[in-house]
Amino acid sequence: MKKFILFLVLLILIFNLSISYAEEKKVKKPKSPYSTKEFTVETNDGHLIHAYLTFPKTKMKGYPTIVMLHSLGSSSYYWMPLQEKLNIMGYAVLRIDLRGHGKSVYNKSFRQSSWRSYKDSVFLKYPSDVIQTMDYVKNESNKVNFNNWAIIGSDIGANTAVIVADKYSVKPKAIVLFAPSMTFKGLYIPVMLTELGTTPILAIASIADKYAYNEQIKLKRFAQSTFDTYNVSKGGSNMLITKYYPESVGYISNWLSKYIK
Repeated sequence: MKKFILFLVLLILIFNLSISYAEEKKVKKPKSPYSTKEFTVETNDGHLIHAYLTFPKTKMKGYPTIVMLHSLGSSSYYWMPLQEKLNIMGYAVLRIDLRGHGKSVYNKSFRQSSWRSYKDSVFLKYPSDVIQTMDYVKNESNKVNFNNWAIIGSDIGANTAVIVADKYSVKPKAIVLFAPSMTFKGLYIPVMLTELGTTPILAIASIADKYAYNEQIKLKRFAQSTFDTYNVSKGGSNMLITKYYPESVGYISNWLSKYIK
């Protein structure tokens, strides 16, 4: 009798599971509002840089483009909340895994390396890596427009962003910097700030992070144009601010919309 009851229970369980599975299949997953393309770019010294290009699903070409550079020890994945907001607003977004981070840990011989073992001489290659990636994507996709672009970076990505903005053939319309510093792993930026001319800058830091906050004040002296600040009261100063302060995503995207359309 016990075996018969157990058999019935199993039958009922299997029946319920099959119904649940059938119902799940009927539910359509919401479609992403943007398209994504992945690129692997070989740099001049043979390192492989991985990047993600996302853009709205329309037939439009040459979207205004935002380049995003992450924090030391992080990856481009952590930009997702801000990236999605920018895509909804009509921008193409190029997220780049910096050398030694995310998927950008191999060279052309598939030898692996990590940022943890890098000397400053390797970090100094970051701006060139980014520019080569931008040029590659520009040649491969008609969705980007690097004549109408902006750049966002966090700590080492922030310092890299300033140097890229200074060196690239077309100056960006705007720059957003999370926890920039006078120098980071040899990436010294005060001189570049003076060369950016009228390019507006938004600097973001936590007041609780005294180092980042004080560096923000120092850097403002070198800016030749608009240098706005957005400060949160506590927590880290890097790109995770967008996670712990979701309202910052709206503020940043609205600030950018004043300069890049």
